[in-house]
Amino acid sequence: MYSKAIRLVPVMRAILDGLSTIAVALVIVLQAIACSAATPKVDKITSVMIPQAESTLLGQSVAVLRDAHPDLSGHVVLDTGRQAFNARIALAGGAERSLDAQYFIWNNDTTGQILAQQVLAAADRGVRVRLLLDDYGLGNKDRKLTALDNNDHIEVRVYNPFNAGFRSGLRRWGSFALGFSRLNHRMHSKTFIVDNTIAITGGRNIGDEYFDASTTMNLRDRDMLSIGPVVTEISSQFDVMWNSEWSIPISALNQNQKKISKEEIEQGYQLLEAAVENDDILYPFPQGPDERDRLVQSFLQGAIWAPTSFVYNPPAITEGDEINGAVVVEKLMQLLSVARSEVLVESAYFTIMDDMLARLAPDLESPVNIKVVTNSLATTDVWTIHAGYTRNRKELLKQGVELFEWRGDGQSCATVIDNDKLDCDSFLYSLHAKSVVFDSETIFVGSFNLNPRSTSLNTETALIVESKELAARLVADISRDMQPQNSWRVTIDNAGSLSWYGETGGKPEIVDHEPQTSTMTRFKSRVASWLPLEKYW
Repeated sequence: MYSKAIRLVPVMRAILDGLSTIAVALVIVLQAIACSAATPKVDKITSVMIPQAESTLLGQSVAVLRDAHPDLSGHVVLDTGRQAFNARIALAGGAERSLDAQYFIWNNDTTGQILAQQVLAAADRGVRVRLLLDDYGLGNKDRKLTALDNNDHIEVRVYNPFNAGFRSGLRRWGSFALGFSRLNHRMHSKTFIVDNTIAITGGRNIGDEYFDASTTMNLRDRDMLSIGPVVTEISSQFDVMWNSEWSIPISALNQNQKKISKEEIEQGYQLLEAAVENDDILYPFPQGPDERDRLVQSFLQGAIWAPTSFVYNPPAITEGDEINGAVVVEKLMQLLSVARSEVLVESAYFTIMDDMLARLAPDLESPVNIKVVTNSLATTDVWTIHAGYTRNRKELLKQGVELFEWRGDGQSCATVIDNDKLDCDSFLYSLHAKSVVFDSETIFVGSFNLNPRSTSLNTETALIVESKELAARLVADISRDMQPQNSWRVTIDNAGSLSWYGETGGKPEIVDHEPQTSTMTRFKSRVASWLPLEKYW
């Protein structure tokens, strides 16, 4: 027996040695990943907005209007995806001095490629282009972005990036896990600024689903096109983000990769041109200078002028902190505290945690009528966030808040989706807008969702306009979205049971569970509601 044990010792030792080797290798890998989680430190050149110039065609057009409306800013609501896409195309085509764009997501699909081509064309005309993208959605797009960055007039920066070598696949997830305190911060801000003269802000990213051009999912969203003094405020925000230590040149992230040849760059440009020419789902968009100028002039002439302010969440000061001051939510709470009669809210996510519910208590006890339309479980793109919303849903109803949940089969789709090539019955129709109207007098439109992530982790933007005319426009839009054929109204009875009321085919319908969902989906949502994860999605 003892001899057998003695003979086993070398075997055990070999096993232990093997495990030690694996452990050492694992430690080395984890250390490498952990090092990748640190913020890259690179030298970069500070740049700022190019001052407005009346010598440009856009500058001349805006100057006349601005002089007629001193101290005010002009705005146009971009309510449909088609409007929003065509506005960006027209503005990029008319840019003469600068084009600054920042987005959480820029997809490599039909609309994303067309807009990239327009950005490239602007740069080829000598326009200075600054493109700032959050790293969340970039994945394997580095070589495409590096190709754009090779243009003498384009610089691409990545906000809060994963480090080189850890930007895709399993290594990306490992890096995220070990660098969570930093990488959980994201840039959710969205701005598109041309010649520091006209700006588009709001909820839309760049991609087919944001512009009524997807065959699988399209989003109800809202942007604002703005001119006047507020554009300088928007550009100042861009400068803060662009020059932040969180924004890293794409060239610094890929300096150890194989250099992109001129042939590869040229081939990429040719493929981009081919993609633009071969789309089969997109509506017509302005193609030449005359068409683009007519569209821009129609926006300018239709602008509504009013007192305006712009607020934004700047980046966190240090990696482990929350954002610097939670400016946007504080402005929202200030507006809510002085509301007198009615507040209409349209938000893709509406997750009110216990601490926020406590802050809202005085407003909920006031005579102000608060109505909210948000995604249903059937239409949300992140069901874990919806699970967080359900935790205080009953309490909000008890406090008198009226809740409406978006229908994927809503009749408003036929009105809002402006694309004859799409059938509303063939894709998921989801809510992505982020707008609030106070007392039919003041509007709040931006990238800010009413959820913990937007409050304390993301950079966000919001435009606040004091205009009864614009407010009336948004009241009509949001009220339509709350109609029973477009949203389910959630009610609660004395026993605490929930019901969903809607209309299908003109006939009333009442459901006693999350509408248009499977038992498994409802089960997953219920389990997720037990976990405090809203802040991390």
